Amino acid sequence: MSLRSRLVGMMAVLFLCGMLAMYFGARHYGAYAADRSYDRLLAGSALSIAETLSISRGEVQVDLPYAALEMLSAAPDDRVFYRIYGPGDRVVSGYGDLPGSADASAAVERAGGNALAFFDADYRGEVVRFALLGRQVSEPGVSGWVWVQVGQTRLARDSLADEMILGALLPITLITGLALLLVWFGVARALMSLQRAGRDISRREPADLQPIVAPLPREVEPLVDAINLFMKRLGISIDTLRAFIAEAAHQMRTPLAALRAQAQEALESEDPADLRRGLRAVDRNAAKLSRLLNQLLSDATVIHRSDIRRFEHFDLLHALRRAVRDTVPSDGSTRVNILTDEVKAPLLGDGLILCEAIKNLIDNAIRHGGGEGGEIDLALERTPDAYLIRVADRGPGIPNEQRDMVFERFVRGDNGSSGAGLGLPIVRQAVESHGGTITLSDREGGGLVVEMKLPVGVS
Repeated sequence: MSLRSRLVGMMAVLFLCGMLAMYFGARHYGAYAADRSYDRLLAGSALSIAETLSISRGEVQVDLPYAALEMLSAAPDDRVFYRIYGPGDRVVSGYGDLPGSADASAAVERAGGNALAFFDADYRGEVVRFALLGRQVSEPGVSGWVWVQVGQTRLARDSLADEMILGALLPITLITGLALLLVWFGVARALMSLQRAGRDISRREPADLQPIVAPLPREVEPLVDAINLFMKRLGISIDTLRAFIAEAAHQMRTPLAALRAQAQEALESEDPADLRRGLRAVDRNAAKLSRLLNQLLSDATVIHRSDIRRFEHFDLLHALRRAVRDTVPSDGSTRVNILTDEVKAPLLGDGLILCEAIKNLIDNAIRHGGGEGGEIDLALERTPDAYLIRVADRGPGIPNEQRDMVFERFVRGDNGSSGAGLGLPIVRQAVESHGGTITLSDREGGGLVVEMKLPVGVS
């Protein structure tokens, strides 16, 4: 369903509930008003009859006035019944089988003389409304209550109540219909700004990621802000990807050109020694190119997984050992000491990208400070709120003025590094995606210490 249909549908349900409430209210009021109107006629008729009551020779006498029942003839379709009876329920005049009401009689007796009570009862297959008037007498031979009961069927009453209900509901229905119509067109007009914004976005070029600045309803602003933030992040990602591809192509062009030149030189040489020397050069450049490709893939993996942040519980100590196993050469030329008192190091995070970060740190330490018996220490320490991972080597280190610069992609320090300049940027991306920090410091006795701090409570 469209937004307009949903809003109008909700308003229609609300109006329908209101109409039902007003219907029952009007029905109750109509019945009450009709009863009050016709009850006054019944009361007048009963009072007129009561005025003619008299006691003669110990008997209750009544001279039934014509006008007493004539006033009820305003409802020609209704039937009228009456009964006058005295003490001991002895009928003086009228219909002797009219139903009574103990409650009505008790109410009149409590109220005193000339009090009136009204009640409904079934009589001869019809619902009849009765007025009961009581008058207490005390004469020689007659003592007690004399009752005047006048009744009328409810046809005129119900008809009047229905007219009142219909008269109330017709304007209510008309107003409700007009209100729904206004809501329909009002919502359509309110949504026109969204339609204009949609048309503006659809006309944009694929590379146009400028924020949406069209005037929109206040309720839509959170959605527009989220879309603008998403487009901003998408633009940053696209710019980063373009720069990455351009720099990666530049980085790969050099070793590929060297490989081709060395291969051609080896092919043109007839000296076995020159041929062997050329093959060794080809192998070195192939290894350099292989490492570059691995780092490019590692960088892309870390960037992607840092954005999606699908964290799971894993053992950080197991990730450290796996990184050492995958990175340290199997010829035993380099030794990496794992220093920790932990048996397990549970952490909520992305074990894959943290393992890639540690592998890059170990690889940097091996290339710059681990050759020919170089000492490399990999330490894991638990603090109350974080894990500390330190990789220490005995290489030349990094000057203080270059320590911020080396975290940029494809930037190398001035220590003779032959890498691509991706190792430390990969580490920083992985650590910051976990809310951690990375610092560089000098090792006592010479060398470099890289420390990663990973919060335990990252979410």
